[in-house]
Amino acid sequence: MKSHPSLRSETCAAKLRTMVREAMESAHQALDCHEREILSLRCGLATGKRRSIQETSSILGLGVSQVEKLEESARQKAFSDPIGNLFKQSAVRITRYHDLGETQGQADLEVALILLRQSYRLADALSFVMREPEAP
Repeated sequence: MKSHPSLRSETCAAKLRTMVREAMESAHQALDCHEREILSLRCGLATGKRRSIQETSSILGLGVSQVEKLEESARQKAFSDPIGNLFKQSAVRITRYHDLGETQGQADLEVALILLRQSYRLADALSFVMREPEAP
């Protein structure tokens, strides 16, 4: 996946952590405390240091399989569901643009582009969340 141009810099990881934090805060379904803590540890939101699945399991006193399931649930709520919703909303706007014609539908096309940009940013954050932290 090609990275968003604004994310290609020394602060790429910091920007992605910020996007993850924003996605967690605006998730359509609220994340429970374990899901929130797991994403925080795995993405290094508090310290900047990303934790492995084993480290996260040890810190929280949960089994690795429990952490994996909770992390998957958190990713679904914070990223996958919102990305799907943004695509659906943009498809509706594009259909309206085609139905109304270029002149009357221009605003719908502009909104569709904004929605697609938002989904692209969330996809970048999701790819960051899904990467394993680098070994020390």
